[in-house]
Amino acid sequence: MLVLLGACEMAGPLGGENHRPWSPAVSGPSAALVGERLEFSVVVFDPDGDRVRVFVAWGDGDTSDYGEFVFSGAEVIFEHSYREPGTFSISARCHDLEPKFSDWSRPRAVSVTRP
Repeated sequence: MLVLLGACEMAGPLGGENHRPWSPAVSGPSAALVGERLEFSVVVFDPDGDRVRVFVAWGDGDTSDYGEFVFSGAEVIFEHSYREPGTFSISARCHDLEPKFSDWSRPRAVSVTRP
């Protein structure tokens, strides 16, 4: 997991109660070969400016671990490779320190074929 800071502006606290982070935005390739190492970007945002941790479900039964807490607005890079051909749906979610969980991201489809 690689964290890039400054992907978007960090918001100041809204005050009062803690709010859930927004659903992460997942981007990356839509096609790949079996065994190819792929990079996916997950951008996270918490309306209170809280730090968050990210979790990714790869659609093949494998998942990432929750990584370290990152700043709201960070872009987190994950790598994954698929062992079998097929079309897989990648989704991510995050949670803040309280923890309040985001909704799952919109699925990102990747079509994997044999070389």
